[in-house]
Amino acid sequence: MTKSFKDPGLPVPNPSLSFWLQEARSSSLLGHRKTEEFPHTTDVVIIGAGISGVATAYFLLAGTPPPRSIVILEAREVCYGATGRNAGYCRLDCYAGYPGYKAKFGREQAFKILQNEMDTLNLLTELVEKESIECDFWKGHAFDIAISEEGAELLKAAYHECKADGGNIDGVVELILDPGEAKIESTIRTRTPSAVLATSFPSSTLYPYQLVIHLVQRCIDNYGLNLQTSTPVNSVIRAQTEDGWIVRTARGEISTKQVVYATNAWTAHLLPEYLGAIIPTRIQIVPTRNYSGSQMLLSSSAWVDSKEKIDYIAQRPKDGIIIVGGRRWLIPREDTVDQADDGVKLDVHTGYLKEILPAYLEHWGPEAPGEGMLCDWTGIAGHTTDMVPFIGDLPDRPGAYICAGHVGHGV
Repeated sequence: MTKSFKDPGLPVPNPSLSFWLQEARSSSLLGHRKTEEFPHTTDVVIIGAGISGVATAYFLLAGTPPPRSIVILEAREVCYGATGRNAGYCRLDCYAGYPGYKAKFGREQAFKILQNEMDTLNLLTELVEKESIECDFWKGHAFDIAISEEGAELLKAAYHECKADGGNIDGVVELILDPGEAKIESTIRTRTPSAVLATSFPSSTLYPYQLVIHLVQRCIDNYGLNLQTSTPVNSVIRAQTEDGWIVRTARGEISTKQVVYATNAWTAHLLPEYLGAIIPTRIQIVPTRNYSGSQMLLSSSAWVDSKEKIDYIAQRPKDGIIIVGGRRWLIPREDTVDQADDGVKLDVHTGYLKEILPAYLEHWGPEAPGEGMLCDWTGIAGHTTDMVPFIGDLPDRPGAYICAGHVGHGV
């Protein structure tokens, strides 16, 4: 029986507040509308002000020749979607996803997908340096840590298949096969004495809200970007008198030559053909207490028990706070899959997340009075059936483009 998926609707007006979005309430861009009067014409409309929409605007406006005008329409506030609700890292898939990509798309395309991961980290590094973006950017290495024999076989098989097929991973991915060595390496670098096997590869951590806010402000100040927040798009129709599109909102209509859907999990509300192709999936995150000084982690990590059982963390080098995610396999599927409401938090999931660090990290110990979790929140990832996003021209819609379905892997 084919599952029927529901219209994700518009983003809810009162979502949970993530660790990253705490400072949004004092941002000069909160409730920002460059023009109080709603614009009625522009060269390009971008729907969505997360990393996809904002980066699209930045590279278009900084390019040659740039569009004469761009309007970003955001249903809520800048970076209030998945970008402002993630774990705060740019974690590469250098090898682990290769077998799956190869089975779906073939060897050559699988390698292109992996290379795009490295290109993304390099571009992010270049962008942060070029624009002098203060977003707590740290670049180093991440770990995949197998904590069971099944997890070890999974990582080892992916590594060897990728390398045997010609993957350029020498000097990029380090495979630590010996359990004793893996425990030593992991204990020193990730505080995980239960490691059976480990891999290490390039990664970074950052403050995603600060990255996006900086780029938006640069586009407004230098290039005249017109940002309109609290302006959800209700529909997009073809213009009848000329080539282009009419974008309809409660505040009015805007005509444009080109429209970009950077709408991720909510795409199917405006493009019904993506119903079931981009599936809203609720993910829950907690930041927990600082773990610093001599106990500071030197990398972000994922603990792999099996293909489905994966927990992950990213530590902020600035203050030692650890962002924790995972334990999705313990939550009923109907509570996470095809769920687009990021105002809903599951207390049981938060409880599971609080168990992760004591389970894996050495010397974690009991919480002192007044110590513990800072907050908890949910985010909505746009999952696709083949685990890759939709990017590029929309079929049979000239002048319409999409950048959505990032499978929780957007930054």
